[in-house]
Amino acid sequence: GQRLIKGRFKGLKFGGTANDYIVFKPRMEPLEESYTLCAWVKKGRSDGIQYWFHYGTTSDPRVFYLSVDGYFYTLGTAVDMRSKVTVQVGTWRHVCYTWSLTTRAFSVYYDGVLLGSATTPSDRMIGLDGYVVIGQHSHTYGGGFEDKHSFGGELFKFNVFDRELDASAVKEMADGGLCSEVEEKYGRSRYLKWEDLLLEEKSGNVAEIDVGCTPELKEEGEEDKEEDKEEDKEEDKEED
Repeated sequence: GQRLIKGRFKGLKFGGTANDYIVFKPRMEPLEESYTLCAWVKKGRSDGIQYWFHYGTTSDPRVFYLSVDGYFYTLGTAVDMRSKVTVQVGTWRHVCYTWSLTTRAFSVYYDGVLLGSATTPSDRMIGLDGYVVIGQHSHTYGGGFEDKHSFGGELFKFNVFDRELDASAVKEMADGGLCSEVEEKYGRSRYLKWEDLLLEEKSGNVAEIDVGCTPELKEEGEEDKEEDKEEDKEEDKEED
């Protein structure tokens, strides 16, 4: 109901310096062997390579990082897809990245379309003691930020699921558009949630923004009441 809606329709706008980021340390066990990471990302500047997500551990400070423009790195594997995608400044793009230890395939989607995949080493997993960094690229464990790698853009509906979603699920999220509620249907599989990220401490110039969706209409609509009923049913089942 209303508690989720209030957070769900806020975006974040990041400044363009080394001081503008969010860092937190979630429990990563549910994501150790598979994950899907999705978000709506808006590029804010055209100079350099801007990184919007980073994960690093004590043994490997650079496990996994994502740029706005199609350059990524995961588990010792560089994935350069800049020739396959053009990202304009000021335009929302839906991005998803999927991986599992079983398939060893790190797959990249832009706007619901698979750009390509890279195979990760058979003996590598993401590690559990790491920091998640939003809005920056980290050179040391939970730090080591630089102006030139700052995001400087806008972010909305960043969610991490505890399984490798297939292409049709990714396409459904992208086709649903910026203001859809498609992500909600995954329940507890949506492990790191956008509305929880908004509660994390923000460093420097990181501001909540209106992304142009209309939560007021959702709150007054019958559709939301039906969702609440379904949620109550699910909770009752879980309690049983």
